[in-house]
Amino acid sequence: MKVNIVGAGNIAEYHARSIKALGHELGLVADFNEKSAQALADKYGCRWTTSTDSLLSEQADLVTVAVPNAYHYDVAAAAVKAGHAVLCEKPMTRSSENSRQLVELVKQTGRPFFVGYMKRLHPTVQKFADYSSRIGQMRSGLVRVYHPMPDASWPMIANHLALSPGSPMDGVFVNSGSHMLDLLLQFAGPVKKVLAARMQYHDGCYPKVDKMAHALLEMENGATVTVECGWLSLFGVGRRENGWDELIELRGDEGLATLHTTWWERPQFESPVAELWDESLKAKESFNAGMVDNFQEEYRLIEKALSGESVPLATVEEAFAVDQLIDDIFAAAGIHSQKEGVVTQ
Repeated sequence: MKVNIVGAGNIAEYHARSIKALGHELGLVADFNEKSAQALADKYGCRWTTSTDSLLSEQADLVTVAVPNAYHYDVAAAAVKAGHAVLCEKPMTRSSENSRQLVELVKQTGRPFFVGYMKRLHPTVQKFADYSSRIGQMRSGLVRVYHPMPDASWPMIANHLALSPGSPMDGVFVNSGSHMLDLLLQFAGPVKKVLAARMQYHDGCYPKVDKMAHALLEMENGATVTVECGWLSLFGVGRRENGWDELIELRGDEGLATLHTTWWERPQFESPVAELWDESLKAKESFNAGMVDNFQEEYRLIEKALSGESVPLATVEEAFAVDQLIDDIFAAAGIHSQKEGVVTQ
C-alpha cells in the first residue's frame, strides 16, 4: 500500500513511523513549511514537496490528512475530489456544517474515507463493547479526560494568541475530548440533548483554547452522562499515576462497565483496561489485551478495508456525529460557532 501524507507536524511523525513499520510505501510528504517537510521525508526515506496540489495529483492508495484541525476540511475535501481514499486525523473538521458537507461529498464520490479515532481499534476497547452491552438499561455515564499540562505552557499559548490572534488553535475539549466522545457515541448511542455546558479558560486564551470543559448530556436511551475534560498540572494522578486520567464509565440496572484508556503515544508501555461489574453474578471481570500500537492497527485495518473487508474504523458519518456534538456543547456553553478554527460568541 502506498501512502502519501499532507502535513509534516508532530502527528504526522506517528503516521509515517507506522506506515514504514508495517512495510508500506511512504511516497510523498507535503507541508507548506519546507524545513518540516524535508525533515520528515529525510527521516523516513521519501520525497517531499511544499505543494498539496502536487501531492494530490500523484497516484496513491491512501492520502493521510495530518494538517492542523482548522485545515482538515479544505485538504480532505480536495483529496476526495482528486479521487483519493482518505484517512483524516480527528476531529474530521472544526465545523459541523463543514462535516455535513464532507459527508455529502464522500457519498457523491464513493471514495473510501476514514477518520483517525484510532482508540476504538484496540482489542481491549472492542471488549468494552461486550461489557457495555451487559449492564442492562443504562442509567448514567461518565466521560473523564484529564491530561497533564505544565503551568508554564499557558503563558506561552496566551502570548502566541496575542501575537497571532488568527492562529488555528484548539483547547482540551477538541484535542483531548473528541476521542472519548467518539467512544461514548459508539457504546452509549446518540445524544438527545446537551443539558448544560461550561468552558474555563486561562488568562489570555479565551475564547479559543479552553483549559477545562464540563457538559451534561441526555442520551436517547434515557441515561444522563457527565463529561469533564481538563489540561492541568497534575502529573501524579490517574490509574497509572502519570497524569493521564482518562476513562468512560457506563452504569446500568444490571452492571457497571468501565474503560481506562492510555497515553496514546506510549503503546509500547501501556494498555487500556476494561472492567465489568455483573450484578447477576456478583462478580467483577477485567480484560487487558496487552500492548497494541493504535496507529499501526489503523493502517492494518485500512489495508483490509481497501480490499473490501468490514472493519471498525470510524466512518465519515460517525465523525460527523462527534463534530455535531462538539458544536452543540460549545453552543450550550455560550460559544456559538467553530468554523475553520475561529471562535465567535
